[in-house]
Amino acid sequence: MSALTVTQIITLTEVLALLLGIAVIWAVYYGSEDAELPGEAVLPAPGEADDAVPDTRGRSLE
Repeated sequence: MSALTVTQIITLTEVLALLLGIAVIWAVYYGSEDAELPGEAVLPAPGEADDAVPDTRGRSLE
C-alpha cells in the first residue's frame, strides 16, 4: 500500500515534470546569447568583417 492515492501520485508527477521542464529551459538559456530580451541589438565584435552584419540602410516599412 502506498501512502499516496493515485490522484496524488499523478498530481505530484505532473508538478515534478513541470519543474523539470523549467529547469531544463533555464539550464539551456542561462548565459546564452539567445537569452537576450526582445529588441536588444547584438553588436558585432571589433574584428568581425563589416559584411557580417545585415545592411538595413535605405530600407523602409512602406
